[in-house]
Order: sequence, then structure tokens, then C-alpha cells
Amino acid sequence: MTTILAFFGMGTSHSESNKESHRSQGDVHGNMPVLVIAEDFLHTVFTSEEEAYNAYKEFAWTWGFGVRKGDVGWVDGVLVRQDFFCHRQGTRSDKHYDQPERRVQKIIDKHNHDMAPAAFCNLLPSHRKMSDGDKAQVNSMKQFGIPTSKIMAYMAGQSGGYNMLRFTKRDLYNYVDSQRRARILDGDAAATISYLEGKENADLMSVARYTTTVDNRLGNLFWVDGFMKSDYELFGDVVAFDAMYRGNKYKKPLDEEVCTYRWVLTNLLDVMGQRTMNLVVTDGDKAMRATIAEVMPSAKHRLCAWHLEKNCVQRVKEAEFRKVFKKAIYVNFHVDEFERYWRTSIESLSLGQNTWVQATYDIKESWATAYLRGTFCAGYRTTSRCEGINSFIKAFLKSTDSILELVHSLDRVVKDFGTMREVKKQIKGVATLLFQGRESISMTIVYSFSKMGRPDRVFKVLYDPNDRKIECECKM
Repeated sequence: MTTILAFFGMGTSHSESNKESHRSQGDVHGNMPVLVIAEDFLHTVFTSEEEAYNAYKEFAWTWGFGVRKGDVGWVDGVLVRQDFFCHRQGTRSDKHYDQPERRVQKIIDKHNHDMAPAAFCNLLPSHRKMSDGDKAQVNSMKQFGIPTSKIMAYMAGQSGGYNMLRFTKRDLYNYVDSQRRARILDGDAAATISYLEGKENADLMSVARYTTTVDNRLGNLFWVDGFMKSDYELFGDVVAFDAMYRGNKYKKPLDEEVCTYRWVLTNLLDVMGQRTMNLVVTDGDKAMRATIAEVMPSAKHRLCAWHLEKNCVQRVKEAEFRKVFKKAIYVNFHVDEFERYWRTSIESLSLGQNTWVQATYDIKESWATAYLRGTFCAGYRTTSRCEGINSFIKAFLKSTDSILELVHSLDRVVKDFGTMREVKKQIKGVATLLFQGRESISMTIVYSFSKMGRPDRVFKVLYDPNDRKIECECKM
């Protein structure tokens, strides 16, 4: 970049005698100076400010005056102007700097371009600005996961059109990006931990725990708030684990190791007062199965029926067996009925030597309804409800989310999931049951229900008001 240098004399002309005397004396080393005049400096190019200063000092010595540095001008941290003065050059009075008023001395009302129409003046760079109200509205909408493009469209409609906004789409994206960078300036993981610790201070029932790796990175993260703890206390009989969902900017899959699952389940039990769930539904992950047996030996482990059927299609070519297997999973056999049905089916299809069929039969207690009778499953046979939750979560999450944004989004999910829409869906399902009657047997109340369209199939539900225990005769 070119630097403009300005050289100023001392304001009084040198006498000819002074000039002659300095021309004849030479420098301190006895060398005769090169004679130059002020005009010789015009348009001279120097490689540095220091080189220019030294050249002007030599010129000043030749003519008999000292030099001092004056004002400078900087642009983006680069020196673009430097003034050098005679040492007797006066300085401007402080009164010119101390006065708060500014007086216009000159204005040039000429332009080398056409003027912008009045309707677009608000979009000129100097006139564009997001107000504090605009920023607050954008921040609020982003907290609820609304895409930036939709925010722009909404605010344009709110203002009466895009041309009525005082900022452009690029201004909005730049602001959102700057806010995002500011939130993770001190490190994404550190900002996340700070946020969760803040939740602990605001909610005494909130708990956040984490581990770090050998290179001081965030390893595992676990947190619950007061609502989650209350929900687990009331409805923690059945828990479904989904290890398939993965969505963050680091493309880091879930660490499906026994040590990681052990850490998660141990912390879960510790935070929840060591209350163990009755049933755990998983997708069949071997590490999870081993961890459940180790950490929660009293919990029943149920395998996801959907994943079993999927594996059956991949591992057994016999199409007829798929129907047999599906019936074995879902039909409410008694144990001896199940055993006869399985043995007869396997013999007729000649699948006794199939290793997958045999291995699956060996763990029948984890998937066959016949062996799960009497175990409260809350209607869980698959982890498909997790898939439904995942679908709901996707409205709040993006694969580009940082860890902090992921935690913020999951907080919103927890608050919004129990909406009236879900309640209506449940009510709609209940409405398909017909109430047939009620009777009392000792201290137990017996309710009779049938499904709509199946009046011959009556189910009895027993309710003990003393123990607040509910049991259906289907044992499910």
C-alpha cells in the first residue's frame, strides 16, 4: 500500500548566508552532503516510513533545521499517511480539539453516479441497520429452530414487503452467523458445559455430568432437569434405548462400547435415586445387552421386534419362515404352546441347522410374547416409538448443529413434546375401546372393555385403589 508523506518547513525562509554555510560544512563524518531542494522529495518512493524519515533528516541537516514526526493516518492497521515537521513548527491549540461542536467548512454536492430511488435508499450500505428490536425478534425465532430464510420472509411480511426492511438477506445471515460464532467463541464444549451448569443453578433438580478424553476433549455428556426426573419417577417402568440416531456437525457416531454404556446407565441410576426400570427395550446392540446385565441385572431386556424381523429377512431365505417368526413374536401364546408351534414350524421348514434361527431361539425370553407375559411393557414391542420421537426431533435439529446448539434444541424438544397434539392422538386411540361394565370384587374394581368392531373379545382390567395398581388380564 502506498503511504503519503508530507514534509513541512519551519515557516521562515533560510537566509542565503545560512544556506551557504551549511553547504560548505559537510556532515559529522566530514562528508560533503548531496545538495537537494524541497522539490526533489516530491513523488519520491521510499520502502519504509523510517527510510523516508532518515532522508528528510539528512535534508534538514543540509539546510540547518531539525525534524519531528507529526500526524499519521491508518487504514485497517496499515500506515497510509505520515507528516514530518520542522522542529520549530508550531502545534495546533488544544482548544480546537476540546470543542464538542463540529462546524461544516465545505460541502461538495456533486456525484458521478445516478441517485438511488427513494424506495431503495433504506438498502444503501450506510442506511442499512438491524434495530435492537429486529435482533431480539431474530434471536427469539432462532431459539425455536425457525430457519433463517423463513425468519426473513416473516419479517418482510410483517413490514409490508422486502423493500420496507432496513436490512438485506445477507445482513440477516451475517448477524445470525455472528451470534453463533459469539456463542462458541470460548469453545463449543466449554460453552455447553457452562450452559448446563447455569441450568443447575436455576433448577436445583438439574444435573449435568461429563467426561473428557486424554487430549482434553469432551468425551461423554449426560444431563437431566427437574421435569425429566419427575417423569422418570412416575413413568420409568419401561425405557427404550435408541442407539441409531446421530446428527451433529462433527459426524461423530455414538460410542457403542460397553464402558460408555456403563457410564451412561450408572449415572442414570445414580441421578434417579438407584431406581431400576422393569423393562429395557433395545435394538439388539450386544454392548448394550451386556451393560444392562451388568448394571441392571433385575431389569428385563426386550429386543425390538422390528429389528428382529429385519434381520430375519436378511439371514433366512425361506419366505414362509418370516410369517412363522412374526407370529412367534406377537401372538400371546402360553409357553408350552409357543414351544410346540416353534418346534413344528422349524421341522416342517427344515431350518434346524440354521445358525441364526438357533441363536435367535436361544434368546427367546427377550422377544417372544409368550415369555414376556406378566411383564409390564407399556405397549412397547419395538423401538419404533423412538423413531417417532426422532421424527419429531428432526424439526428442531440440523446435522450442522454444534454441541451447544444440540443441547439448546433438545431442551426445546423436551418442553414441546408433551403438547396437546400428542394428547389428542392418545385420546383418539382410547376412543376405539368400548366400555362394557364395571364390578367390584372385594377391594378390587374390575373394568370390562372390548375393541370397536370386536364385541366378542372382552378384556378385563383390574384396579386396586389401595395399592394404586392396574393390571390387564392380557398380562401385557
